[in-house]
Amino acid sequence: MRIGQLASATGVSARAIRHYDGLGLLTAARGDNRYRAFQAEDVERVKLIQLFLGAGFKLDEIRERVPCFRYGHATLGAPVEEVRALYARKIADVNAQITALQRLRAKLETDARHLEAQAVGGQVSPTG
Repeated sequence: MRIGQLASATGVSARAIRHYDGLGLLTAARGDNRYRAFQAEDVERVKLIQLFLGAGFKLDEIRERVPCFRYGHATLGAPVEEVRALYARKIADVNAQITALQRLRAKLETDARHLEAQAVGGQVSPTG
């Protein structure tokens, strides 16, 4: 299948598909005409890339760490412990981001209350 057909089948732009191919996440064959030729299983592979991207993974993480891409399979047919470890690391990253955002929110709320307490006539007092 040609790149436009893969793009239509997956809802992903041809540009993104070229990028995935350039990173080695897809392996398009090249015909005599130099056009990329994809297989039917590449539809599943692109959808899997989108799934990981949607879960917060970066393309480099997918390429280097997701076992099914390292092993060249389009599905999660990889050692379960490796997949569990990958997800555990990502969950830890997300939890750290949540904690940092909660701290930031608390700081902003405190600052906003402090500013409100200092407001005189709709402006922050220079003495506060």
